[in-house]
Amino acid sequence: MEPSLDNFKLSCELLGHSMDVRAVAAGGVSPQGGQVILSGSRDKSTKLWRPSGNEYIESLTLQDHKNFISYIFYLESEQWICTASNDSTICIYKHDGLVPLITLKGHGSTVCALAGGLKSRSIISGSWDKTARVWSISETGDVTFITLEGHEAAVWAVATLKEQQKYVTGGADKCIYYWNEKGEKLRLLKGHTDCVRGLIALEANTLLSCGNDAILRFWNEDGECVRELSGHSNYIYAMARNTALGDQVVVSCGEDSTLRMWNVITGDELGAPILHPAISVWSVACLQNGDIVTGSSDGVVRVFSQEPARQASEGIRNAFDLAVSTRKSQINEEIGGVKKTDLPGPEALLSNGTREGQTKMVRHPDGSVKCYSWEMGNWNLVGDVTGGAGGTQASSGKKMHEGKEYDFVFSVDISDTEPPIKLPYNRGEDPWQAAQSFIHKNNLPQAYLDQVANFIVTNSNSAPVLSQAPTGYQDPFTGGSRYVPGSSNTNVPSGGNVDPFTGSSSYSTGTSANQSRVDVNFVKSGDKHFPISNYRTFDTCDANKVLEKLKEFNNKISTSDGKVGEEILLAVIKLTEQSPELDLTSLEALTILLKWPEGMLFPVLDILRLAVRNEAIFSILHNTHNFLSIVIPHLGGSAANQLMVIRCLANSLGHTTGRLHIEKQLPEITDLIAGIKAGSANLQIAVATFYLNVTISQILGVAKGEVCHVVTSGVVELLKWAKDLEACYRSMQAIGNLTTTPCGQETIAQVISVDYVMDKLRELTNTPQGENFSKVNSVGQALLAAF
Repeated sequence: MEPSLDNFKLSCELLGHSMDVRAVAAGGVSPQGGQVILSGSRDKSTKLWRPSGNEYIESLTLQDHKNFISYIFYLESEQWICTASNDSTICIYKHDGLVPLITLKGHGSTVCALAGGLKSRSIISGSWDKTARVWSISETGDVTFITLEGHEAAVWAVATLKEQQKYVTGGADKCIYYWNEKGEKLRLLKGHTDCVRGLIALEANTLLSCGNDAILRFWNEDGECVRELSGHSNYIYAMARNTALGDQVVVSCGEDSTLRMWNVITGDELGAPILHPAISVWSVACLQNGDIVTGSSDGVVRVFSQEPARQASEGIRNAFDLAVSTRKSQINEEIGGVKKTDLPGPEALLSNGTREGQTKMVRHPDGSVKCYSWEMGNWNLVGDVTGGAGGTQASSGKKMHEGKEYDFVFSVDISDTEPPIKLPYNRGEDPWQAAQSFIHKNNLPQAYLDQVANFIVTNSNSAPVLSQAPTGYQDPFTGGSRYVPGSSNTNVPSGGNVDPFTGSSSYSTGTSANQSRVDVNFVKSGDKHFPISNYRTFDTCDANKVLEKLKEFNNKISTSDGKVGEEILLAVIKLTEQSPELDLTSLEALTILLKWPEGMLFPVLDILRLAVRNEAIFSILHNTHNFLSIVIPHLGGSAANQLMVIRCLANSLGHTTGRLHIEKQLPEITDLIAGIKAGSANLQIAVATFYLNVTISQILGVAKGEVCHVVTSGVVELLKWAKDLEACYRSMQAIGNLTTTPCGQETIAQVISVDYVMDKLRELTNTPQGENFSKVNSVGQALLAAF
């Protein structure tokens, strides 16, 4: 009789990890009998669980990695516990050891796969650095390795074909390679349409693979895919053989919350899948007695057994079934039009907020959705999130929009060919603030602010609320107005069409509003988030305050350090004009000031970033003084100088000459920017804008593989630390731009090979960001769909 997953019930749940369980493995036999379970987590720990009756007890915790555990492998011949980590290392322990026998270092990024080698005392590893390594450890502890190079993206899976004496690797480039023991490439298998995430060597030199395309593929000895096993509805993260049930039995798990069982020879799925009360089932392993172990995103290790004697009590199974039922209902359940399954779980509270007062809806294992607010460095519970309060819409008089209640939800036509968009408003709210939020959310021209606000006033019977606009920058310590790097001139008219973050005219107003329609009629300024082809520039400047700062610094330095006359300062400040005259005196004066001491340079760089918007000025400065070689090193200097240099580079990309020269120095520039690991919102936005402008150059011209690769790497590094939502939005636009180029598949492979960044993209996409930044949700949905 063929085995079936229908016969498996929960045996026990192992609680001890504080974050996702990313890896599970079957260990050696315990001295007391029974097999040890190994688990590794995002909490950076590896735990050993020893059997005790029908339960398992935590017997040891290993904490020698500096970042999350990505994979665990037990090398039975040596009784080695091998753990791989996001810290780029592999720790090897004896089965009863407390400290590593040895730590293998050499990979340039996360080690995400392990398997036994062809020889004794050897293992093979796969890494996000695009390589696999075969490590050999001598009896005396000497380490040698062979590097397998050829993948174009992360190596997610490794396996060993002992009969053929070959290694096999699978990667985010969708490719599977065969290698000989010398590290020479022998064969390429293609068939997966997304990342290859798992490999299992089977009898008769056959191979099983799985990946992000939600398919298991069975390859014969000749390298032909002769069978596809379908059933998963999302990424497949892991597979494991269950030889206790038969050589042909394999289990798999993935992002669809399920554990599944297969007969790989017939291609049949064996029984119904076991749904988990967690979004991701990251890892699976099988014990010698046929029991199945899973690790999930809810931090729980679960054991399932087909033996009634090893199955949990009815009460525990009922509790598990209830949690699963809740999970089933969550899959389609909505709160105010937002699917519960699109909301992040409690793990989202482990990430810091991006701004004071930020709110986040979190889905809990019991099915409830709670709202949290980021205050004073902590997520504080606000309360439960439910459907419309006060009964139905008819009985409460309220209208639901995106999970919130409003007194009014107006339908606003944006064109004759598009459906209306919703404008929510509550009595007592400032109509101008509501209008501004509406404009930001829907990327409408700023010129329509008064029209939208007056529409609200007219249709809601609200009295206008007058609010005093800020008069400029307020020093948080003195309350005074002063010049600071990155500040803008609030007295300069925007023309109703200015990017609120760069000052550039990144929105086109299109046609004017058609007053003959019942609702206000707008022409939207672009409803897709990528590809975009308009360069973003940093245009705003308070010339008077820059001049004041120049005079202040000029009075503090000596002639030998670059002190100049006031006439030179007045000449330089002319370069801040929108269309400056091509005055060689001004340019010569600017080059003199660029020699000022590091600590006094930022107002000079502020002028430079405005001057280089003009292609002729850029050309003269480059040809006569090679100014890029002067300013680029300041990317390693103070935060103020970093900000201005990056803005300067971003502005220079607005014309052909600037793009030509910056592209030549792009590797050096991105290396220096990658060294920046923290900074203000302005700095984050500047970096993201620079990368976005480079991607625009690639979609408008002929995309170059090396440029796309370097920029993708830069954006990935930025997303590892950036918190500002506008910076994240522009970073996502940059990636989106590159996915539309001929280099798109490599870009996608680069991004999805970095788990942390993929997790962040999902969190940004699935966490409601508020009206002003709902565009982050939208671009995230478009980006993940492109993946």
